Amino acid sequence: MAFVSYNSTYCVALRRTLRVPIERVCRAIETEAERALWLDPPLRFEWTQGGRIYTNDGMPIAEFIEYVPRQRWVLRWISPLNSTGSKVVVEIVRAGRSSTRIVLRHWHIKTKKDYHELTAGWLWFLDSLERYFTSDKYLEYDYPDVYGKA
Repeated sequence: MAFVSYNSTYCVALRRTLRVPIERVCRAIETEAERALWLDPPLRFEWTQGGRIYTNDGMPIAEFIEYVPRQRWVLRWISPLNSTGSKVVVEIVRAGRSSTRIVLRHWHIKTKKDYHELTAGWLWFLDSLERYFTSDKYLEYDYPDVYGKA
């Protein structure tokens, strides 16, 4: 994880290597039935350029600018819960015969609050996916207070 600030904006940069073949990782992310086993609250993905990602209550949070199956997503972040105008790049890379690296960068985050909330969310996404492959325990996202205040 890295904290980077350019032009008075923030950037989340995360990298995770999973000891799972790329085909298996992509299936867990791209298949709705399998995604429901590790991603809660569930998100609905429209896997196409111009498609969107929606929360379980139908709120759009991101739009696909580019989508290369099993390789790369470029998203425009449109969630009304955060300042708009940020961009996300997710790359899924074969890191060996039975390992996969996920590289995630979220740029142009306008506020420190959004930076902390988005970092927590992306870390949970990666942690939950990793736990799905390594444990039978479900990882719940409890929307932690990133500032440690009650």
